[in-house]
Amino acid sequence: MPLYLKLDSKMWVQGDFTTSNTYDMSGTVYDDARFATTRDISSFTPTLQFIDYDGSVVYSTTTGLTNTGSAGIILIKFSQDNSPYLNGFYKTRLILESSGNRITCIGVNGSDDMFFD
Repeated sequence: MPLYLKLDSKMWVQGDFTTSNTYDMSGTVYDDARFATTRDISSFTPTLQFIDYDGSVVYSTTTGLTNTGSAGIILIKFSQDNSPYLNGFYKTRLILESSGNRITCIGVNGSDDMFFD
């Protein structure tokens, strides 16, 4: 069963490593493509990936991700040592793993598109 990812913001500016949340990323995981029912992700370990136009993974990390649990929200805060150096549009993929189980969150209707400036 796929889960669905909807990002709250569509842009991240390179080099924003301040303590403010101005350009941090966040998204919500849903059980359905209509984004009606959030998924409890508290028992999963998240991995974030950015995918380019041909489907290749160009960035992958487990660092800087905060799983808020039952509300299905994932918070993403990049550090200077763990930052994507990209420019342009990319798809965002969230992989959730727990005790050998793996679920991939996909986007629909551009809900997982991200622009890096």
